[in-house]
Amino acid sequence: MMSVIRSGLDAAIQNLDVTSNNIANARTTGYKKRHATFTDVYSTKIATVTGDRLGIGVQMPEIRTSQVQGNLQKTDTVMDLAIEGDGLFALRDVANPDANVFTRDGSFNLKKDGNVVSRDGYNLMSSNNEPINIPLKATGIRTADGFRAFGEERDITAITITENGNIQVTYGANNIVSIGKVGLASFSDPNKLTPVGANLFRHSKESGLGILGVPAATGRGKIHSGALEMANTNVTEELSNMIRAQQAFSGSSRLLQSEAEMVRKLI
Repeated sequence: MMSVIRSGLDAAIQNLDVTSNNIANARTTGYKKRHATFTDVYSTKIATVTGDRLGIGVQMPEIRTSQVQGNLQKTDTVMDLAIEGDGLFALRDVANPDANVFTRDGSFNLKKDGNVVSRDGYNLMSSNNEPINIPLKATGIRTADGFRAFGEERDITAITITENGNIQVTYGANNIVSIGKVGLASFSDPNKLTPVGANLFRHSKESGLGILGVPAATGRGKIHSGALEMANTNVTEELSNMIRAQQAFSGSSRLLQSEAEMVRKLI
């Protein structure tokens, strides 16, 4: 009996941990709330008088991620990108260039060297799985159609990112060039991505490899420049869930105390 009660205590603690994490990240850009899923455990050897299986506790097989769309908040900063629909941004750590990490957080910055990076300094990857670089000054730009010469060095004056991820850059007064597309990664099961902290994920065997492609195509979502996706956490629901988990923990604790008292008297 004590093992059954203890499994209930463990389940309540795990549920509290997940709920607390959801509440703590309620204002984290692009955060997707987690759900703790529980299943009953039955004995395979012991049955009741009526032939029913005997319950021997509860376990948490996995923590699932909700892929519900978060609200989009306008920022009017061109390098802030929000995804409407499926997909994740692909990032590459210079210190670990062999594997991408993925996120829904579209808070990006343009560095002096022209690299577009995340808050943690990871390079944003294009639909061709190459780091996106936007030179701040140029005498010409190499595009998909070849080298586009400006005649003399021009400063960057404007950047536009369209819904399909196309990056259009203006140098000087009217030298408009397209330098590539923001990539979005799709997975066979995004719920199975492995969290690595800081709102970043790596692919797993269950999630499948992240296949990079063009936004607004092949099932991927659209890009909104000048906006960020907010967390999809409902704080009211999470607080209600926390209260239920606390009550479950309290009830299991009282049962454990009663069981311990009965054992003590028998001994």
